[in-house]
Amino acid sequence: MPKPDSNRKIITNAVLDRRSNELTDLLKASRYLSNILDHQELYAAFSGIVQEKIPVRSLSLLVYYPTTETFKMVLNHGLGKINFKFQRDDQLLWQNIADDKPFAVYDDSGKSLFPGVFKKYNLTRLQSKLWVPLVMRGEVIGLLTVGEKINHQPFDDFELYFLKQIAAHGAVCINTCRLYEERKKEKEDLDKTLQNLSLLYSIGKAMNYISDLKKLLQFILSQAIEITSAEKGSIMLYDPETDRLIIRVLAGLADTEYQEKVNTSEIKCRSFKPGEGIAGRVYMTARPMVVNNIRDDDFFIESETSFVKSIACIPMVVYSDVIGVINVTNKRDEKDFSDEDLQMLKAVADQAAVAVNKAQLWDMAVTDSLTGLYVRRYFMAKLQEEIRRAERYNKVLSIVMADLDRFKNINDTFGHDAGDRVLQTIGKFLQNNIREVDILARYGGEEFVLMILEADQEAAYSLSERIREKFSKIKFDNLPKITISLGIATYPFDGNELEDLIKKADAAMYAAKQAGRNKVVKYTGDIKLIRKESAR
Repeated sequence: MPKPDSNRKIITNAVLDRRSNELTDLLKASRYLSNILDHQELYAAFSGIVQEKIPVRSLSLLVYYPTTETFKMVLNHGLGKINFKFQRDDQLLWQNIADDKPFAVYDDSGKSLFPGVFKKYNLTRLQSKLWVPLVMRGEVIGLLTVGEKINHQPFDDFELYFLKQIAAHGAVCINTCRLYEERKKEKEDLDKTLQNLSLLYSIGKAMNYISDLKKLLQFILSQAIEITSAEKGSIMLYDPETDRLIIRVLAGLADTEYQEKVNTSEIKCRSFKPGEGIAGRVYMTARPMVVNNIRDDDFFIESETSFVKSIACIPMVVYSDVIGVINVTNKRDEKDFSDEDLQMLKAVADQAAVAVNKAQLWDMAVTDSLTGLYVRRYFMAKLQEEIRRAERYNKVLSIVMADLDRFKNINDTFGHDAGDRVLQTIGKFLQNNIREVDILARYGGEEFVLMILEADQEAAYSLSERIREKFSKIKFDNLPKITISLGIATYPFDGNELEDLIKKADAAMYAAKQAGRNKVVKYTGDIKLIRKESAR
């Protein structure tokens, strides 16, 4: 029979061995947890260590958010899919958590030690017997709740010690993970801010080099759609003559043919009065607006082809005056337009407003108000510029003078309103039948001038003949058939100077009228440079 001293020695050695094993396990667990910086991975690893050491029927991990004073479940075992949280509003329970020691939540008879808060938040759903606080330097980080052990035995001192120690280290790791993710998010936000600033700088720089209003609006809209990851969009400008917001450009439509016709003014979309619809309201208030569920907004006016689910609308403001609005619709991947999207759109709109206002003023200075074509003064400046370029690079270019036949009869018989309609029609017609690189202007009255780059007399003749033939087939309501006469002069064969080319193209056009009108004539040396108005 063993002696009492021998038994005591065996027990002491067993305790020391277990304590040694506990410390070894704690050290391994601490090292493992310290290397994890992803919070979901950390939560899973922490609960796995606890379950492996102390098999329990249920377990949950809750993280404490001091700003809202709320414990929120981030992981559980054995409780199923539940979304659980409760607030710190029971002083006794909070004091037990702040004491940083594992504590029972039921007495030996199974009665709750915190009946008020347990009933209020239905804490019995946690199926817990023991709560283990996660505290770091007096700051509550979270809470571990553990249910009954699988073997139904009470928690012994070694298990309580392990839970306290692993909870202390878990608190440090969760706090470290939280700080790491906050710094990571701050860095991502900073990188995004720098990227956005760079993008805005590039957009602003590009705007300074685009003087054509239509191209500028298309560029602005493309950037607005890109930075917000929207499907499509539009820009509306305010027209003081009609007191309405008019769509000037569209982008992102599935029907590209319809979109192109709107962008080239062949089709007019619905316009909006100030205060009408979302765009009209934004225009009136000069405040941006985001509606992520269009069905919830009574102001939205939807046409059968708009297919709008969400919209962000931003005013373009110059010197306190709203000149238009930028609309982007349908955030991609079914997402909502965010505050960041709104801030970026505001920044783009601020730059766009100045650029658009500048382009509008320029447009007014160089564009004929009736036909929308360039004015004579601007055309002459561009012609001089292109002649110099052609001389430098040994290129050719042709000038085409075009004049409506017997246009005076239209004005005298049907009135100037009818004449204006004809001039507007020919302006759009000519724009739609030349290349984008060529330059077209209203030279004066019913006379137009076209500069065709890198085109000799034969190329210019083919284009002019095609224009003449197409134009002769246009039917005007309640008006007789209208034709056009055209004359061509080419650099450098017919002249090297601006005025000389214009005079010779003009003389060729006059020769076309003398030959019976509705003709195209190329300049030749035997054509006189003197014109007579009676031949019009």
